[in-house]
Amino acid sequence: MDPAALTALAEPNRLRIVELLRERPHTVGEVAAALGMRQPQVTKHLQTLSRAGLVTVHPLGQRRVCALERATLRELRDWLDGLARDEPADAVLEQYRRAVEQETAAAAADPAWADGRTVRITRVLPAPPAAVWEHLTTPALMGWWAPDGFTVADAALEPTPGGDARLVLAEGDGATHIATGRVAAATRPSALDFGMAPLGPDGAPLFHATYALRLDPHDDGTDLTLDIAIDLSTEAAAPAIAGMRLGWQQSLDRLARTLAP
Repeated sequence: MDPAALTALAEPNRLRIVELLRERPHTVGEVAAALGMRQPQVTKHLQTLSRAGLVTVHPLGQRRVCALERATLRELRDWLDGLARDEPADAVLEQYRRAVEQETAAAAADPAWADGRTVRITRVLPAPPAAVWEHLTTPALMGWWAPDGFTVADAALEPTPGGDARLVLAEGDGATHIATGRVAAATRPSALDFGMAPLGPDGAPLFHATYALRLDPHDDGTDLTLDIAIDLSTEAAAPAIAGMRLGWQQSLDRLARTLAP
């Protein structure tokens, strides 16, 4: 779709000309009379519409007859139809927006509203536990650990008690989101327990979460079970807690695609 078409249609008088020609071709004089404009003005607008591929002016003897280029308008229609089509990401955003509203209202009533909450997430992954383990604990393989719209700037899950647990997510505008913690226990390649706290803009923890991740063989793949327990929540944690389940689901979708043969 040529952007020149949109630029041409953005001028009100040119849009009026196109709307007039929708029903049938008109001479330049008819356009001027119908729209109450001087003919030189109409001619100038028609030249712009012609360069944009929207109108053709046909010289027919002493008459100049203007007609729409329907093919260009069909291209524009198809482009707009594509923009108007509902996409899964729109529904995800709406789901997250509603969750943020609910969590924010709950936090306003009780700043420690999320303490004691548990979340369970399960997934079947198309690789054996050893391969999944490597993608969980090898920094170079941890690019999957980010929801849609984010990238992993830094990550670590050192599979030893007291090991570093760290995730730094980056947005397209350069903003970063940091979570830090420690690994509590690790049994290769089946169990990993760790705690993490996302940090607010001031560097203070928004809440703390304990993660119990289990990997069990499943045919040619792995049954992953992740249990999350929240405590030490703060009112400012509402957006992060609202997006926790969704973020992990999207991250595990990425991991599944990464592991797919």
